Amino acid sequence: MREELDKQLCEKYPLLYRDRNAPMTETAMCWGFCCGEGWYNIIDTLSALLCSEYNQAKESYESIKEYYENGGKWPWNNGKVITPEEVEERRLKMVEAEKMVPTVVQVKEKFGSLRFYINGGTEEHYNYIRFAEHLSAVTCEECGAPGKLRGQGWYHTACEQHTKDGDLHDDTPE
Repeated sequence: MREELDKQLCEKYPLLYRDRNAPMTETAMCWGFCCGEGWYNIIDTLSALLCSEYNQAKESYESIKEYYENGGKWPWNNGKVITPEEVEERRLKMVEAEKMVPTVVQVKEKFGSLRFYINGGTEEHYNYIRFAEHLSAVTCEECGAPGKLRGQGWYHTACEQHTKDGDLHDDTPE
């Protein structure tokens, strides 16, 4: 994947890719995203899902904090007063949600589809990952167009345009 796309993902999801530049003795993310750009949208969407609970909790905290600091009342609900306890409760929910964001340890292509490895994930996180991996198996790794598994021995997922010599009459399953 191009360096600029790698950088975009790391900047957009800093918690998820917090080990992106850690040494190889700690993570395989030191090698970056080892797949084609065609899977960028799959990885971006998966990353958003893996961070969604934290992002919602953060937005909720920032919202109540802003209203609290600017008058201490909600602009709706007849101007209900916001208590310091409510602000603290939302902050604590955000802190807990942050702890639940997994750490990505490797992103690569293997046997023609995406492999996305994490530490600290929940069952829901692994369901998202399985879905993304299945989606990559029908998405061209080069351009993101619909594709299929191709190759003999070394498999890859490609559309008709990015099919390599010898793949047109391959014997891979449809």
